Order: sequence, then structure tokens, then C-alpha cells
Amino acid sequence: MKFEFTREECLNLESSLRKEWLETNGLGGYACSTILNCHTRKYHGLLVVPVQNCGGRLVLLSKMEPSLAFKKEEWQLSTNKYPGVFFPTGHQYIDSFSAWPCSSTTYCVGDSVLRASVLMVKGHNLVLLRYELLESSRPMLLRLRPLIAFRGIHELTRDNIALRVRMFGDKKDYKIEPYAGLPALHFHAAQQVQFFPSPHWQRNLEYLIERVRGYSYQEDLFCPGIFEKSLKAGQSLLLAATIDPWRGDLGKLWDKEIADRPALVRKQDADKLSDRILKWRAGGFLIRRADGHASLIAGYPWFGEWGRDAMISLPGLAFCTGRFKEGVAVLQTFAALEKDGLLPNYLAERAGAPHAYNNADASLWFFWAVQQAMRVKGQRAEIVKTFYPVLRRIVNAIVTGRDPLLSVRGDGLLWAGNQSTQLTWMDACIHGVPVTPRHGLAVELNALWYNAISELIALAAEQKDNLPARFGEIHESFPAAFLKEFWIADEGYLADVVNDGGRDGSVRPNQVFAVSLPHTVLDKARQQSVLRCVERELATPYGLRTLSPKSPGYQPRCSGPQEERDAAYHQGTVWAWLVGAYGDAVLKAAPNRKRAAHALEKFFAPLWSDHLSQRCLLTVGEIFDGNPPHTPRGALSQAWSVGEVIRLREMLKMEQK
Repeated sequence: MKFEFTREECLNLESSLRKEWLETNGLGGYACSTILNCHTRKYHGLLVVPVQNCGGRLVLLSKMEPSLAFKKEEWQLSTNKYPGVFFPTGHQYIDSFSAWPCSSTTYCVGDSVLRASVLMVKGHNLVLLRYELLESSRPMLLRLRPLIAFRGIHELTRDNIALRVRMFGDKKDYKIEPYAGLPALHFHAAQQVQFFPSPHWQRNLEYLIERVRGYSYQEDLFCPGIFEKSLKAGQSLLLAATIDPWRGDLGKLWDKEIADRPALVRKQDADKLSDRILKWRAGGFLIRRADGHASLIAGYPWFGEWGRDAMISLPGLAFCTGRFKEGVAVLQTFAALEKDGLLPNYLAERAGAPHAYNNADASLWFFWAVQQAMRVKGQRAEIVKTFYPVLRRIVNAIVTGRDPLLSVRGDGLLWAGNQSTQLTWMDACIHGVPVTPRHGLAVELNALWYNAISELIALAAEQKDNLPARFGEIHESFPAAFLKEFWIADEGYLADVVNDGGRDGSVRPNQVFAVSLPHTVLDKARQQSVLRCVERELATPYGLRTLSPKSPGYQPRCSGPQEERDAAYHQGTVWAWLVGAYGDAVLKAAPNRKRAAHALEKFFAPLWSDHLSQRCLLTVGEIFDGNPPHTPRGALSQAWSVGEVIRLREMLKMEQK
């Protein structure tokens, strides 16, 4: 794992513009850019935070452009892409970049050395910017030009007359209120700083990745003026940008945030360091909503709060990292939103707007998350007491057909959706048409259903609760019906979907859950047979492919405009989060668990070593190309990827003790 980069590495634009850093604040806000601090995405920015009643996160402060000046000379340290040119070319002054303990860039101008650092503060919509003149034989004038966007993360802004250009304040505190109905942007300095108004627009900045992704990619950013501070060697300027006025000591705030981050360990203990950093990173997904309720961000920079992702992520992010109370609070938030046996697919970003319930599995993953919570030492009784009523309501609603898109057949199998719906995690659509049609009997949906009803029956016996007779009938008839519909005896694996069109025998990773979940109908021989198939056709060092390369529909790369990406999203693309279930399944079926754990650790080592330096530093992304070299794609930092890597690492450690 590498988190420091030399001048030579930074000057290689082909590589350095593909490496990104991310800071989060525990409220859903973030700061993010490339290691050159040259934005390549519309999602990049220094202060990107949720704003109540504005429908999601806004990019408020896009950039802070630093320069150093002496007498009549000025050296601009920023880097931007404009049509046909990079300007300014501040990357030529970069001496090094480090992503830990926060994003930090060191610039060299002659004998002057400036370090610029970015730090998001947990629990506050505030970013700290620190500029330290480490060495210099002469005083230097530090100039900072803020570039503001004030728009939604999926949008772009243009030069407009509605923006109010004036910056108010003096000495240490300044603010600008660019648009009516949006919050003011406050700047607070730890020392006195001068501000010189010079309002202007910087037009046609280009975001190269958005161009490749087929989106609009040019933006105008507004600069209200210039902050100036004279520095001598050893002096620094600490500046905060926030939507909430701040009156505290910025230096103490910086020191506290840094102290809360894991300390470095010896370089030879790279695995230990990656574990520490991933567990720290896990906290960035666990958030507090504006209404005070606990929730979970599915991924940065563009994902919101997704029910399925939350349930799959929680065990790794919370229960494996000492954040048990935070995890339970998230479970309680979603439990309170249960409706007709379903949990929301995603939560509305705007207060008062309805949540979306277009999924069939989030409530079944809720069972699994509760099962994982019950495994935490000393917590089982309290978890059962808290969540048993919700579990019972979910199963009862499904059995009685409260939602028209879910029905339990006479043999106990669970049927979901129709030809126009996508209710499982493989939910990509193009122009409203499912790319991977999975209505009917989906294999992982039924594995989850059996796990849920089996767990409920076991808990009901403990609680001395008399369940309806139908529950027991379903549990009794399900195993034989499941094997009849899904088991492909000649090939030794499970079909993916069964519906009116017949049985889809595509080799997909969804069959793994019929092995990995706590309650399963498969005997050891069938478990091992399924895993041989998955290992042979789907397993890669970064996760599992979503479709076998032998399939005619296999897509080896997930790139290009949105339609091309959607067409490949679940048609061969590798998903990192699947390593958790695969690890569960392999260990469950293995004749020798210790030997299997060692093999898993060796096989997936690139995921928690090399990958942490490949793209978004010190985190695990969403997806990878199906074919080698398995280029990382999708969201930069994904909750269920990080969570399941953490959980897999923990289970492998336990097996190898």
C-alpha cells in the first residue's frame, strides 16, 4: 500500500490525474480531488456538504488556488484543465504528495517550501486548509483565490448575473452569500489575513473524467477576490471554510482531528496499517442525518442512503470496528421505515419527500445484519429484544402478500416483480428496460428468504411466540422446492433465475449466498460444487465477476458513456463487496478452514494492498473491469466494498489464530 508520491510520480499526468484523495465528515459531506489538486470530476471540491431543503449535497467551495509571491514575481501553484491547455501549471512545483493523515501537497519554489493540507472535521460541515512555509530564505506572500460553485453535485454552473459578488468581513472572518435561498459560505482564519476584492469568473474549466463518461464537462467558477498573508519560514496560515459560523480555536480543532486518526506503524506491517486505515475510513459512511437519525452513505462521491447497501455494509463498518452502538442506531432508523415487509431502497434527499421502496431484498438483508449484530459478544439478548418484532412483521407481511410485487408460492419459494421491474441488487436499466432481467424466482432472494424464515422460527421458539402455521409449512416445503427449481445437477451449480421464460442457467455470483448465509438448504457436497464453479469462472483478486466470461452476454470492461457502463454493470463487471459472502461460503464448505483462510488471504491480497494505492487512495472502490488488469471503476469509495473487506479480513484473522 502506497500513500506517498514523489515529484516524478506527480509529474506523470497520465498516472497522477487518475489518483484521487477523499476526506469525509460523518454528515455525508466530503472533500475530494486528484493528487495534483486538479479537478477531473464535477464531484470534486473542497467543501461538498448536504444542505437541508436543497435536495442533497452541494459543491460550495470548489477550489482554493494558492500562489507564492515575492516582490514582483508570483508563482501559481494551482493546476486546472481548460480547452486545449493546462493552466496554471502548478504541478511543476510539486515536490511530493501524501494522503495520510490527511491530503497534503508539498511545493518547492526555489528555496521556499510550502505544504498545503486539507482536513475535513468529523461532525461539522467545515474544511480546514493549512498552508505552512516550511523553508524559505526570504518572507513570501501567500495568496489564496477561492473558487466557488454553489450547485448540486450532479450539476455544473455557468457565469450568471444572479450571483451576488460581494464578500463581507475583515481581519479573520469573511463570508459571501452568492445566491438567495442558499447558505452563506464563511471563511475563518486562525490569524489575521487581508482580503482584496477582485470578483471575476474563471470560465470553461474542464473535467476530463466527465468527458469520458459522456456528460457535460465544462464549468465556470466564481472568484470573489484574494486572501493574502505574509509568511516567514516556520509560519503558517490555517483557514476554515464552512456553512456554519465558527468561533472556536482552529488550531485545537486541527490537532484533535489529527489525533483521532490512526497512527502510522512500521512499513513492514503494511497489512496492519491497511486494516487500521480501512477501519478508520469506515466511520465516514456512518452519518447523522439533518433530523438527527443515524444512517449510512452507500458511497462517495455520488451515492446517497441506500437500504440494501446499508444492511450489507453494517457488519463490517460497525460491528467489526467497535462502532456497535452506531450500527444498531442505523438498524433502528431503517426498522422504523419498514412498510408492507419492505425497507426503503433509498432515502429521500429532500425533507418531506417520500422514500423509494422499489426493491425486494433490503428487508431480507436486514435479517442478516441483525444476525451479525447478535454475534457481537454480550449483545445477543438486547438485539433480539429490540428487533424481533420487526423481523416478525417483515415475514408476516411477505407471507400475506402485503406488497403486490412479492408473493410466496405454495411450495414456499419467493416470487418477485414482473418483466418491467428490477428489484434485486442487479438493477441496471437502459431507457427503462432491465439489462439483467431477474424477475420471478431469483436465487439469492430465495436464499435470503429461507435464511429469514429459518431465523424467525428459531427466535420464536426462544421467545415462546406461536407463529402462524403457514410459516412452518413454508420452512418445511422450501428445501425440496429450491433444489428442484435451481439445482442444475449435470453442471453442479445453481441457476440464477427461474420465471415464466424458463430457467436461466447463467453462471453468476448470486448462487454464493445459498452457501454463505447462516441457514442454507445445500449439503456440503453441493456447497463445494457451487464454489468450484464460482472459483473457476467468477473469482478475481478484486472480487467476483457478475457473469462468467463464457457467457455470450459477458462485457469485459465497464467504461464509456452511461449506456455502455449500464450495459456492463452486472454483465461481467467485478464487484468487491462479494468477497465477504465468498469468504463465508469457502470457510463454511472447506474441509480445512485454516488452510482455506490462508488461501483466501493470499488470493485477495491485491484488494487490500495494491488497490488502496491505485485510484482513490486508502479506500476500496465500487467495481472493476471483468478482464485483467481489472481496472477500478465506479464510485471512488463504496460502503459495502469497505465493509465486506473489513469483515473478510476479520474472519480470516480469526481462522488463522
